[in-house]
Amino acid sequence: MKKLIVIALVAIAMISAVSNAYALVSVRGYSRSNGTYVAPHFRTSPNSSVYDNFSY
Repeated sequence: MKKLIVIALVAIAMISAVSNAYALVSVRGYSRSNGTYVAPHFRTSPNSSVYDNFSY
């Protein structure tokens, strides 16, 4: 039982570390000036590095 609890805590810590590394920001849907609709989506938080983005 203790082994299972330790494994669960390690898994939670790993998930937390990964989600904080990318710091996702939600973007609401909007219409561009040319009438194109952009659906709601997630992106990484803006910063000066290009190496921690999804597209890298």
